[in-house]
Amino acid sequence: RTSSQKTPQPSPNSPIRRGEPERSEKRKKMVRVATFFAMTFGAFLFWQSMDRVHVWIALHQDEKKERMERDLEIKRMQAELMAQAKESES
Repeated sequence: RTSSQKTPQPSPNSPIRRGEPERSEKRKKMVRVATFFAMTFGAFLFWQSMDRVHVWIALHQDEKKERMERDLEIKRMQAELMAQAKESES
């Protein structure tokens, strides 16, 4: 080697020199924690959206039931009025 080519020296902050575990281990743990957080947050969002869907379905079922009851009442009144009209004609 010539004097212009130096062998690479580890930096003072390198994990090898400090005796710490490699960064890949720290990164793996960070990824695990981030994945756990993301999955927990995703589950929370799913739960909230399902709750809203449930409320929406229940509300529309109630509206449908009220509409059907109203229609039955109208049909009853029509039948009653038709019966009265027939009685008054005879």
